[in-house]
Amino acid sequence: MPEVEATTTHFLEVLLAVFALAIGIWFIRSSQSSLPRQGYLDPAITPTMAILLAASTLFLGVLGAWVGITQVPIDREGTLFATAWISAGAMLAQIPVLMAYATLRKRCGSRNITQVALIGYIVFVPLALATASVVHIFLAKLGVEPFEIVGHKTLALLLEGELDSSAWVVILCATIGAGITEEVFYRGLLLPTFVALFNRKTAWGAIIVTSILFACMHAEVATYSAMAGLFVLSLGLCWARVKSSGVLAPIVIHIVFNAMNIAIVYSTTL
Repeated sequence: MPEVEATTTHFLEVLLAVFALAIGIWFIRSSQSSLPRQGYLDPAITPTMAILLAASTLFLGVLGAWVGITQVPIDREGTLFATAWISAGAMLAQIPVLMAYATLRKRCGSRNITQVALIGYIVFVPLALATASVVHIFLAKLGVEPFEIVGHKTLALLLEGELDSSAWVVILCATIGAGITEEVFYRGLLLPTFVALFNRKTAWGAIIVTSILFACMHAEVATYSAMAGLFVLSLGLCWARVKSSGVLAPIVIHIVFNAMNIAIVYSTTL
């Protein structure tokens, strides 16, 4: 029944694209897309402090990943086992920065977390998936990407491997770990810094720059089409950061998005 499955897949892709287009138009025409300039930069975190914390995050992440690599035998490099060690090492090493950020943000509460997270997910996740799908089809026809490909190396490893302890470590790191560390780094530290540096009437310029950086930082593990989708997703995560005045809403969106992708990958093996 390959032809039936292919037809169903194409129908779902078209349906997703139509829904994404409709919800995107609603978002632009509504007041939701309007972002005032003031109020993004955390009062307790200056641009200089944010840059130092961001640099510390990168340093500790690389250091933790290196420690993880030293625990991987040569014959297991590039496997799910290796990914588990590297991911866990990088995530654990960044805990001091996360604690420092949480301490500095202690008196700066978020607002409308549930509402912002829900709107952000409903609007930007379909847009991200539809963008990745359209770009993939275009690049596949040009011969840049294979028609049948998993957009992220971590998802490919999970698809090929067994659901063992290494897989669960990777799943936790890819959902909760990445959701927290990446949101603190990109939306908690970099985005407010760019907003302060650009000093424009709206945050969208800083949001676009942050999203380009977010997508490009995934170049080693994601396909071009997946990076296009991540760029769109990041627009929504940045929007949620600004709208809610905190990182909790984008963290929720990020975790659920990654968990959804992992669930979809495992569902194909059933």
